[in-house]
Amino acid sequence: MIAIVGLLLVMGCNTNKLANDESNYQYDNKIKDLSPSFVVYHVNDTLSYLYLEINTTNLLYVRENSSKPFEAEVHIRYDLYQDFKGKVLIDSASKVLYDYKKTDGAKKILARIPLAIPIGENGVLRITSSDINKKVKDKQVIEVNKSNRLSEQFFLFKGINNETIYFDPYFTLENKFKVVSDFNSNETFEVQYFNTNFPASPPPFSSNVKQKPIVYNDSNFLLSLNNSEGIISLPKKGSYYIKSLDSISYNVILQKLDSNFDGFHNYLGMIEPLKYICTSKEYKALKNADNKRKAVEDFWLKMGGSKERARVIIEEYYRRVELANKFFTSYKEGWKTDRGMLSIVMGLPNTIYKTRNGETWVYGTPHNMMMSLTFSFNLENEDRIKNDYQLIRYRTYRDYWYRACESWRQGRIYNFN
Repeated sequence: MIAIVGLLLVMGCNTNKLANDESNYQYDNKIKDLSPSFVVYHVNDTLSYLYLEINTTNLLYVRENSSKPFEAEVHIRYDLYQDFKGKVLIDSASKVLYDYKKTDGAKKILARIPLAIPIGENGVLRITSSDINKKVKDKQVIEVNKSNRLSEQFFLFKGINNETIYFDPYFTLENKFKVVSDFNSNETFEVQYFNTNFPASPPPFSSNVKQKPIVYNDSNFLLSLNNSEGIISLPKKGSYYIKSLDSISYNVILQKLDSNFDGFHNYLGMIEPLKYICTSKEYKALKNADNKRKAVEDFWLKMGGSKERARVIIEEYYRRVELANKFFTSYKEGWKTDRGMLSIVMGLPNTIYKTRNGETWVYGTPHNMMMSLTFSFNLENEDRIKNDYQLIRYRTYRDYWYRACESWRQGRIYNFN
């Protein structure tokens, strides 16, 4: 990540969790200590695996005495429930990971845990990761789908020449990798490429028009699995939709995104998310500036009034952009989506209710109309893509939105809560 005259600090990764209220789903907006990655892969009718990866730089290594090696200890526990309400427990298990520090270099710990879920069943995994030496915990929630052998959890993406596992479908540097699917051995799939460059979401008070993710199909190619493995290439930015030859629905969606998706590697990448709090004139000037570095610096210094204040608001604003990319990316980068827009400008709400068909975000005090603000999102285009939640817009949001934007422009981090 690039720095702006020492103003921009490195932001941490985030995890998601279920709150104490079992109907309340929440994306955690705090910097986490462990930041593990997880992916579910179904091997056969009775066996599935939960793969996990943890960066050793996030762990605390200790030793009993000078004759013993430095050791990290991580406990992983999962509970598999029937649904988000968490009332019917299907399975649970735990695993302890030990790692001995041999060098000062960073590495990634890769492990897997068997899941007892039969074919045709779905569920919700609640995973707790505990660093015993640090005395900290991370929590994540993953929906499990074992009812459709063409869904994404029946496919695993790995490095061609090593055992690297890719834990999400978003790629920035990789051009070619291995596709593994035991359930779909010797099958051939069609891959449709879409040259996508979608705009950021309009304000929450704009007209209520559903956004259509698919514009046109640029090109097609075939992906054939020899036994259970095949090779796929993502030569250019855009969306790659994998589907069976006899289906109109997409099964797996891969995104080749700009390098700024997982970090701000150039100043243009820092300019684009400012669209929400800029005037049209300011935004145009930033994008057209010959010296984009100076333009970005001047913008934040003007907002903050001082380097010290600018540092604080820069850290929080771009941390929210990274969180939006992590949780809300669908057919476009997470910061461009409706949920990403709100989470960046207004912060995350205290309460999020998640259902099969949507989410409801409640800022302030739930069940108190005078002290709360509610946004509702519908799950759209589910037969073609995943994670596309579109906001139901109302003109009454206008004053709340402008109040939040003005707070940022006056050098104050905005949180409705």
